[in-house]
Amino acid sequence: MSALALFLKRERNLVCGSDSNPENQILLKNGIEIFKDKNLEKVKECDVVAFSSAIKEDNEDLKYARILGKKILSRGELLGQISKEYQNVIAIAGSHGKTTTTALIYNILKVANEEPSLHLGGILKEENTNFVVGKKKYFVTEACEYCDNFLFLSPKISVITNIEPEHLDYFKTFENQLKSFEKFRQKSEYVFEKNNEYYAKNIHYNKEGKLYFDLYKNSFFKQNYKKINKNSKKCKKNIKKSNFLLKNSILKAIFENKIKLKKYENGVKICSLCVNICEKVNIDNIIMAYRVCKFLKIPKNKIVEGIESFQGVKLRFESVRSKKFKNVILDYAHHPTEIKNTINTAKKVFKNKNIIFIFQPHTYSRTKNLLSEFIGVFENVENLVLFRTYEAREKEEDGISAKNLSYYLKNKNIYCDNLIELFEVLKNLDCETVLIFIGAGDLPNLLYKKNFIF
Repeated sequence: MSALALFLKRERNLVCGSDSNPENQILLKNGIEIFKDKNLEKVKECDVVAFSSAIKEDNEDLKYARILGKKILSRGELLGQISKEYQNVIAIAGSHGKTTTTALIYNILKVANEEPSLHLGGILKEENTNFVVGKKKYFVTEACEYCDNFLFLSPKISVITNIEPEHLDYFKTFENQLKSFEKFRQKSEYVFEKNNEYYAKNIHYNKEGKLYFDLYKNSFFKQNYKKINKNSKKCKKNIKKSNFLLKNSILKAIFENKIKLKKYENGVKICSLCVNICEKVNIDNIIMAYRVCKFLKIPKNKIVEGIESFQGVKLRFESVRSKKFKNVILDYAHHPTEIKNTINTAKKVFKNKNIIFIFQPHTYSRTKNLLSEFIGVFENVENLVLFRTYEAREKEEDGISAKNLSYYLKNKNIYCDNLIELFEVLKNLDCETVLIFIGAGDLPNLLYKKNFIF
């Protein structure tokens, strides 16, 4: 939402808003006034009211805007309208990895001097922003599925990093979530999804925690299509039109129409990469960005440069400084799969060191809907601290709190309701102890305010 506010401001609109965090430094530095409480007078003055999915219908500002008959847009609708100003919309969706993949594609296009525009759900480390206004050729946007926001986009290229049960407070069932992703596919001209076209070998970390690997092209995807019946021509045409569109229905059609695929056994090495983002799971994000930019005919040397020069996104296994501890990591992981990846990465990067994991759940409903998965992730974590739930748009009765989660876990863990209790836990730890803060809540901001990290 803040990224859209920045865009509107730079397009010479007068912008203000209300937010639970009225100290958003990026907005304040750009002259955007923020109010923590309702401001009916500002609602009365404005031409358009935009609201995020976190805002409920009982919100005073929103209710007043409806009474006054103001033009009202959801965040998804606003993003959809902005995207129509661009020639090529590249939308990245998925349960995990979409922020990093979005930022990677943007960085490659930037290195290639395409001057892309960017809308991101995180803050770029290098540029310290989540929105970049460039030329009208490319608009690279992170597409969120919550409340079907991504269905307001009509992408030239869409990317689906992965799909797992998520946002079940809205979708109710995983089947409904899958149906929404299918609608997203149908609105896109080209769809990139995970396949085995490229893969990584010789994966290892150096002493600085940097990730090294070799990128290979799987020659299985060098396919020759041979027409052997009247239906295969139509199938081949559909494949050409969809290009990288990989759906079960299309794969099924290939085999039903008996199109023969010539397979090659040996892979071809593309390049070796040394990247600044150390999580092994980011290899999938890098491969996806490589595929998209190769399809856009970006020169290989520019793609490699864009990947290797990428500094990452804040709160994605981000190393920060602390007065006492030598190694403090902030990670936005809030889904069990993401958390598992973060824990595994931490154990590899900080091998033979004592690691404390501090987790702040994001929303009560997510903890309830994915309770067994959370238990599965944390039951084998020895040094675990649970911090009070970041409620976001919810109330405690909507699900399960961090305090209750601590009771469900059979292993030893510590629950902290506030910073005072957390600092009490941390004060006697050795400076060599590694702190891994996990979650999408407000804990990092609280730590910055208390100068615990900087």
